[in-house]
Amino acid sequence: MRRVGRFVVLVDRQGIRHALSATAVVAICETEDGSTILLLPGGRHIVTEIALDELAMALSTPAYLAPREGNV
Repeated sequence: MRRVGRFVVLVDRQGIRHALSATAVVAICETEDGSTILLLPGGRHIVTEIALDELAMALSTPAYLAPREGNV
């Protein structure tokens, strides 16, 4: 997972890449097996192996404060 401008780029369980803005995520849920589900508008969802806390931090950090490529 990485931040690109106002987007958080992540890979879901099926290997599909997604670029999400924080305002597009309605809720984040942790499952019993440790994966995280992101609920999106229109009833869509993304299942990923990224920890809920890490994902919440990435989505809540304003783009101007997020680390840039090469500055991590």
